[in-house]
Amino acid sequence: MSLERIKTRLLEDAQREAEKLLGATEHSLELKLNREKLLLQEELAGRVKTLEKELQEEEVKKLSLLKARYNRQLLELKNKIIDRLFQESTGGILTLTRQEYLAMLEEWLDRLGIDEKAELKLSSKDLKGVGPELVRKANDARGKDLFFLATSAVDIEGGFILKTKNFEIDRSLDCILGHLREDLTSEVAEKLFGK
Repeated sequence: MSLERIKTRLLEDAQREAEKLLGATEHSLELKLNREKLLLQEELAGRVKTLEKELQEEEVKKLSLLKARYNRQLLELKNKIIDRLFQESTGGILTLTRQEYLAMLEEWLDRLGIDEKAELKLSSKDLKGVGPELVRKANDARGKDLFFLATSAVDIEGGFILKTKNFEIDRSLDCILGHLREDLTSEVAEKLFGK
């Protein structure tokens, strides 16, 4: 074999080996590239999934906040309606005729069953209007002078405050309607708005 042939053969063998190595390297690189591509796709899918979850959570939070705001506004509106109803009730009592109003105050005073000296405190309107007659009728009903009018008015819309030596009873319209409101608000709300 000639040197030239050996050289050619060596070159051909080297070329084949280089091609094999190049092929193997390309294959290895392709496998690595595919692996990296899969890893990137998985990472991207994970990030997308995380972002979707965060977006869903954010939407749930926003929706929850909107629902809370709506419920708060609805509650405020319902409370305004209930307030207006109770204010109209107060107005209804204040529009009673003088005799009806006096009879109502007498009944409230009689229910207390007071049998000791007591000062009757009234609004400025009632102090001059129904006060003297209320005291007279209450004392006549008991057959003795137990009640007397306060010398100055108190800041109430109607009703009275009764003060004895040992205690004070508030039968002002504000107080009575406040207690009624506490007792009746849920019932009134149910009748107005349902359960």
